[in-house]
Amino acid sequence: MAGHLELVETPEGGYRILMVDGEDSLLGLSKQYPTVGDAVEGVAALREVAGTGLLRPGSSDRYAVLMLEEPVIDSALAAQGARTQQKVVDCGG
Repeated sequence: MAGHLELVETPEGGYRILMVDGEDSLLGLSKQYPTVGDAVEGVAALREVAGTGLLRPGSSDRYAVLMLEEPVIDSALAAQGARTQQKVVDCGG
């Protein structure tokens, strides 16, 4: 299953990284980063965790706390998915 990462600009001016599978379905959404450079560093961290991180059991309480700290989907990002034109961002690479 081939997939990719997408760097998207949020309406608030930050950036998020989307992890998308080969069928263009969203697998994961990063926290919001203030700059492109910070998001690119986030990609490096994501790759490290995805490649070497252990799968540990979690709890619904932990999930609830994380969702309070960082909403899963910005409403504006969801609306962005309805648009057909994509903005390309220089990822420095």
